Amino acid sequence: MKDKELKELVKTATEKINDYHQHSLGKLNFWLTTPGYDNNYIICIENAQNHSNAITTKDILQLDADKYSYDDFLDIIDELHKLFPDIPFLFHELPKLKLNQLRDKYGSYYVRDDIVISEN
Repeated sequence: MKDKELKELVKTATEKINDYHQHSLGKLNFWLTTPGYDNNYIICIENAQNHSNAITTKDILQLDADKYSYDDFLDIIDELHKLFPDIPFLFHELPKLKLNQLRDKYGSYYVRDDIVISEN
């Protein structure tokens, strides 16, 4: 992925995050998953402390895994972490080795597993 494309994707994500944050209360989390049934890397923002029936999660990016690599996905995560260093990342279906590599880089507070971790 070229720098220009990375900047455009991060700008799109940032606009969606800022829009969502205006309508949310409390703490936010990033919720991320790797390709599964729909072959997309998905990045969402969620209201971690929503105790009402309001919308709690919003997709901010979906990246086609045929076009974008895992390294591209990591580049976007790096940029989002720079822009929003206090928002933790929750990963779904991330292999343990990759999850541990991210924890080594960002710390266990910022990188957590959510629901299921793949053994691959």
